[in-house]
Amino acid sequence: MFDHLSVGVRDLEAARRFYGAFFAPLGHALSSEQVGELAFGPEGKTSLFFLYPVDGSQIAGLGTHIAFTADSRAAVDAAFAAAVAEGAVVVRQAGEHPDISPTYYGAVVFDPDGNKLEIVAGTMH
Repeated sequence: MFDHLSVGVRDLEAARRFYGAFFAPLGHALSSEQVGELAFGPEGKTSLFFLYPVDGSQIAGLGTHIAFTADSRAAVDAAFAAAVAEGAVVVRQAGEHPDISPTYYGAVVFDPDGNKLEIVAGTMH
């Protein structure tokens, strides 16, 4: 459905640490780095998720909601724990959420810039 995603962040170095920790349990890593841009993707594959700096006058994260697929519940738990350790604000704890779907297992956090990130291992349908 999409080719790639780009998200603005206020502190590129802080975002490097946050997303490096967040993506590791999901099998993604920093895949390229250019001046003013970081890119993450599946190890050894094309970058799919780009981070770029925004200045204080730009609004980062306003209304952004991105859901990532995890291969297992353990990966959801690990990504959630890594995000929290790097300063994420918890929206929904990692776990089963039958109010969403009987098969849903996931978590939702805000990254340090207010981007809403969801990690899902289990369908919402």
